[in-house]
Amino acid sequence: MLKISTSNSEIIADNLPAEYKVLDVGGSSAPFQRADFIIDVLPYSKIQWSQKRGASDRRLIEKNYVQHDICSREPWPFDDKQFDYVFCSHVLEDIRDPIWVCSELIRVSKAGYIEIPSKLFETTFGLEAKGLAGATHHRWVIDVHNQKLRFTFKFFHIHYPFINNNRQHLNQDNNAMLLRIEWENDFEYFENWLLSGKDIFEYFLDKPISENEKWNIYRKLSPKNYFSAWLRYLKNTSEIFNKIYLRIKR
Repeated sequence: MLKISTSNSEIIADNLPAEYKVLDVGGSSAPFQRADFIIDVLPYSKIQWSQKRGASDRRLIEKNYVQHDICSREPWPFDDKQFDYVFCSHVLEDIRDPIWVCSELIRVSKAGYIEIPSKLFETTFGLEAKGLAGATHHRWVIDVHNQKLRFTFKFFHIHYPFINNNRQHLNQDNNAMLLRIEWENDFEYFENWLLSGKDIFEYFLDKPISENEKWNIYRKLSPKNYFSAWLRYLKNTSEIFNKIYLRIKR
C-alpha cells in the first residue's frame, strides 16, 4: 500500500536501520549516500557525487553499481525482495516506461520511497520556459487517484492556457510542487488512457465539458485559417449549419 508522505527523502535515508539493504533507482545524477546499490543506464563514472543526498557515510562500492536500462522490460538483476528499501526519486516522470519500473520496484524491494513532481508542477506555466507548463523534458503527469499511482502522458495540450486552467504562480521549492510517496509490500499503479480529444481536454481542465465546448477547443487548435476553423465549429455544433454543409457536400 502507498501513502502520501511529508517526510524528507534524505532524512528517511539517513534514519534507515544500519542493517537494511538499500537500492537507489536511477540515482546516478543525485545519488543517495545511504544506498548500497544503484541501478542506472549511465556508467559508474558518470555518478554525480557533487549532487549527493543525505548526510550518512557513502556505502556504495563500484561492484554494486549496476548499469542497466531500467525500462528495457528485462528483469533487473536482483532477486525478489532482495532489498529492504528502495528510493526512486525524480525518475518516473522522465522515463519511457514507468509502469514496468513500478512493477520492478515492488518485485525487488519490501518497501520504498517515490518522489515526483506533482500535477500542480506539471501544469504551472513559466517554470522552465516562457509559455510552457512544467518541465519541458518530462513525459508524464503523475498523481494519486483512488489510492493508485496514475500516469498520464504529458500531451502537448497542457501548454495551451485555454485547456490547462492552472493559473497559480508558485516557486519550484513550494511543497505543493512535489508528490512524496512511501509504500510498503506493494502498491497499485496504472496508465491513464485518454483515447479522445474530449478525454484529454477534460483531464487537463479537471471538469466535464459539453460538445460545444469540445468543438470550440478544436477551433482554437485548428491549423486552418480563421474562417475555416469557425466553419468546422459551426458544422459540428449547429444542426442548421450541418444540414447546409451536407447539402453542399452532395
